[in-house]
Amino acid sequence: MVQDQLKGKTIAITRPCGQAEEEAEMVRRKGGTPYFFPTIEIKAPTDLAPVKSFIESLSVGKADYVIFMSVNGVTNLLDAAQRLNQLTSLEEGLRRAVVIAVGPRTAQELQTNKIRVDLVPSRYTSEGVLNVLKQREIKCKRVFIPRTPAASPALMEKLRELGALVDEVYVYESAIPVDTAGVNEKFLRDLTDGRIDAIVFGSSLCVKNLFKMLGAYSSTASIAAALNRVVVVAIGPVTAKTLAELEVRVGVVPEEHLFLEAIDALANCWHP
Repeated sequence: MVQDQLKGKTIAITRPCGQAEEEAEMVRRKGGTPYFFPTIEIKAPTDLAPVKSFIESLSVGKADYVIFMSVNGVTNLLDAAQRLNQLTSLEEGLRRAVVIAVGPRTAQELQTNKIRVDLVPSRYTSEGVLNVLKQREIKCKRVFIPRTPAASPALMEKLRELGALVDEVYVYESAIPVDTAGVNEKFLRDLTDGRIDAIVFGSSLCVKNLFKMLGAYSSTASIAAALNRVVVVAIGPVTAKTLAELEVRVGVVPEEHLFLEAIDALANCWHP
C-alpha cells in the first residue's frame, strides 16, 4: 500500500528549523520516520537599505521583472517591508512589474499574500526561469531577484549575458546553524551506524553546509563515504552536481523539483 512505502525507513531532512514539518508529514504518511537535521538557519538581514532601495525602484516603475526563487525570498521580503513601514509601497510596486515564481509553492506564498504571479516555469529551477525569459526580449530590462547572498549567482550572470540589467536584493541571510555540536556528532554517528536510510537535499547550500558542520569530526572523503551508504536525494540538477563534485552518489532526482515529488520518487526506488 502507498502509505507503507517508507515503512521502517528513516529519512533525514536538511531544511531549516520551522520549515520541515510539512515535509516530515509527507514522510510519516508513507510510513517512514523523519529525522530532522537542519543545515541552514534563516536570519533576517542586518541591513535593510537594499530592500528600501528596491521598493523605491518598484514605486517609480524601474523594475520590469521580479523573480522569486523561494518561499523564503517572499516571506522575508514582506517582513523587511513591514519593518520599514513600506509594505503597501511594495505591494503596489509589484503590480507594475512582471512577477515570476520559480515553482508552485513560491507562487502559492505570493498569492496568499495577494501578490499577483505572472509566470511559473514548467521546470522549477533557475534553468527553467532562464528558459522563460529567453522567450522574451529582456535586453536592457531591469530584473530584481530577492534572495540570500549565499545563493548561486549563476542565474544573475546568465541573465546579464542576455543583456538584462540584474540586481540581487538580499532579503535574508542563510547561515550554518549555531550551537549544534552535539547534534552534528550524533547525526554523523547515526549516519555511519546505519540508522538513517535516506537523506534529502533541497539545495547546494544544504550540501555544502552539511560538509562544513561535520568537518570537525571527519574528513570530506569520510563524510562522502558515509553518505554513499544511504540513498541520497537531490531536488534539482544543481544540487545533484554539487553532490557529485563531492563524490557523493545521487540515488534520486525527481522529475519535478519539489519535495513531494522527491519523497514519491524515493519511495518508488524501494517499491517500484
